[in-house]
Amino acid sequence: MIVPCPEDLRQFQRFPLTLTLAALNVFIFILIFSGASNDLSNNRLFDLEGMTLTGRLYYQHLQNLPPETLAETPQWVQQVSTSNSEQLAILGAYALRDSQFLQDGELRSYKGDQVQIATWKEDFKKFRTDYKKQLLFRFGLSSVEKGPLSWVTYQFSHSNWMHLFSNLLFLVVMGAAVEGLAGSAALLVVYLVGGFAGGLGFLLSQGQGVVPMVGASASVSALLAFYCVAQAKARVRYVYFITPLPEHYGAIFLPTLLIIPLFLITDLANLWSAPEGLGTGVAYAAHLGGSLFGILGGFAYRQGVLSRGSSLTQP
Repeated sequence: MIVPCPEDLRQFQRFPLTLTLAALNVFIFILIFSGASNDLSNNRLFDLEGMTLTGRLYYQHLQNLPPETLAETPQWVQQVSTSNSEQLAILGAYALRDSQFLQDGELRSYKGDQVQIATWKEDFKKFRTDYKKQLLFRFGLSSVEKGPLSWVTYQFSHSNWMHLFSNLLFLVVMGAAVEGLAGSAALLVVYLVGGFAGGLGFLLSQGQGVVPMVGASASVSALLAFYCVAQAKARVRYVYFITPLPEHYGAIFLPTLLIIPLFLITDLANLWSAPEGLGTGVAYAAHLGGSLFGILGGFAYRQGVLSRGSSLTQP
């Protein structure tokens, strides 16, 4: 693991807003999410047999759509083979992300074993009810839950402790870097507006997806991109860790632009390889949306610095 860490975090008094944002994320998780159960896997829909059947019934649903509506679905969905159980299981996972299908999927007529289908309809209805009771659904951002507050609350919500820890690690090191470079006001703008841009990227990539997005990763991506562009010519400290053995961890100074292949290009590759985020649980499109805003913000900051510098040198 290697993480950019330009600032000395022992001088914590220099980064009041970074610590405030980190504490707020932890406080909200402990107060709201730490004791909540977001596990729906006990529903039979999530068994391989249940997911395959969901995919098979969803395939029938797609065949009944008007040609112009079917054309809007991803190409890989249209190419699923009904004889391939693995493809059908993946299609089943996709079906549970389709808000239109989720709304009334159990009310439709299907061909096949009607006893098996009747049991599936009961499980499907229970899944929809349990899903909408989840805290992540209420605090997260999705195509069916995108009120004004959702754009903010999702940035401070996390699904589990590991999700929180991984985002906090980058929030602290990159938040401190941006705050030390450009100040607390710039950090707040990049964090919040980068989160809005990430949310927009997520919704554009999900279409009618109902799965909510939570987490500060879009905001963190904006901080990474902002600092990378604002300090493009600098060499900064990176902290690396391989094992606890001597000389397997420490710090090294490398170009700031190394952030691009380490993090930003990786997100782009993962987005292309995992359509709709299936099988990953990671909203790569949100990372890229936040990164795009961070890049624009970084260029704006550099131009502002250059303009101030030129005005100070004029006689």
